[in-house]
Amino acid sequence: MKRRTYRCGAAAMVAAIAAALSAGSGAAAQSRPLPFTFYLTHYELLGDPNDPSGVRYHSNGRPFAKARDGSRIILSGQGAWDPAGAQATGGGKYTIRGPRGALKARGAWRATRFVSFLQLAGWWGIPGFQELGWQGPPGSASFSGFLKVRVKLENRGAGVLTAWCLMPGVPMPGDHISDGISLRGRKFTFTDYHGTERSMEGVMFYGPGTAAG
Repeated sequence: MKRRTYRCGAAAMVAAIAAALSAGSGAAAQSRPLPFTFYLTHYELLGDPNDPSGVRYHSNGRPFAKARDGSRIILSGQGAWDPAGAQATGGGKYTIRGPRGALKARGAWRATRFVSFLQLAGWWGIPGFQELGWQGPPGSASFSGFLKVRVKLENRGAGVLTAWCLMPGVPMPGDHISDGISLRGRKFTFTDYHGTERSMEGVMFYGPGTAAG
């Protein structure tokens, strides 16, 4: 009886160890960085603003979008995505201000799922142009395009964040002139991006070579 009990205990122990190892390997897989990253960026032009020699990227960008009533949502943060696994991670802070600037809400936002990415050809289009303050992983490439991810805003619910990076050398779609964001959800609609596109707040995308999605 003792021997049988020992065997059952040993089997249970082996099973527990296997489960732990399996869970550990799953956690390790989940902790692996996703291949593409995005940053809400502030641009600092170098040299003559009318004829810049380069740009420095700062990760404290605050792009914004307006609602029909004139209120605006301002985002900060960063994240990553994997088109193959429909995964998205990351987040940051949001602030909502009324038409006259009064604080209406603030909190955290987080990415919950990848929706789509459309890459666009072209970049700054300026020979010898410098890019300083690189935000992506070492050896990564930067690129333009439109990213959509599902997000959840604290105390505001879920929606879709569309973020885009459009450098001067990129053929501009529609009425776009630069980077911007928009957010749509059941409890919020911020789709007027024109103010951010005229500012130095924007979005940067990085990935291994060229983007996918």
